[in-house]
Amino acid sequence: MGVYHLMGLGRSPGTVIGPLTYLAHRYGRWNADDQRFFARSGEARQRQAGQKVGDVQALVLFTTKEVLSGQVAAFGYVDNPPGRIVTAPQMPAEPMKQVLRRLLRREWPAISGGRTSGTLFWCEVDRRDIRITYERVVRVVVALADVGGQGKEMWVNLTGGNNVINFALELAATLSGNVARMYYVQAENEDAEKCVRFTAEDGYWVDLPVMPLALGRLRQTILQVLNDYGPISLGDLYSFLQKEYWDLSRGLTSEEVLRKLTMAHF
Repeated sequence: MGVYHLMGLGRSPGTVIGPLTYLAHRYGRWNADDQRFFARSGEARQRQAGQKVGDVQALVLFTTKEVLSGQVAAFGYVDNPPGRIVTAPQMPAEPMKQVLRRLLRREWPAISGGRTSGTLFWCEVDRRDIRITYERVVRVVVALADVGGQGKEMWVNLTGGNNVINFALELAATLSGNVARMYYVQAENEDAEKCVRFTAEDGYWVDLPVMPLALGRLRQTILQVLNDYGPISLGDLYSFLQKEYWDLSRGLTSEEVLRKLTMAHF
């Protein structure tokens, strides 16, 4: 199972391509630090089998109708080598869909986990209306959380788009508790901002805390069990919940589902 990345998109293609190339770099290298970076992704059986996890299955881009239609073009960008800043040549401004179609075909295979293709979803939002934007973001989050019973692993990128889009993404992550990771990528200077691939490994990727505002009954029960009995294994916790709290654990079809839905947020 791959990761779904949800992100706002303004006029900079680098906010999409930069993180993908950074992830591809670490995914391909796969040293001890990289394995720790991806350690909370995927399913337990994948990690136990020594398989790579954290590959990108789909992107969900929240943007405006002007960007979607091409009425507002993407900024020109510098096609830099991964991990380096260069200042020229700069590609001309083009419609965003056209730019991303070309760049994603080139970059996505390195982080696709062997899939022949990835999936790109476009979601139109209003960058001046937080209510509409939040409603559309949260519908996506809920839909992905309900896919196949276990749901999809979601990471939220807070780099692109404007404050309204990013606040909606952050709020949906905070209120739902269904987002596994929230992050931001940063450029060290104006030249780096124009580069379409990541420009340096150190200081580029910033993990942000995902802190659900409210604990549901299941999470409250787990905390109480841990308080009463002390540390217990995931398997024992799963068995205990199935036996003693069957009404709360109807959706827990496996130990992996329990880990995904609850343990990642404690």
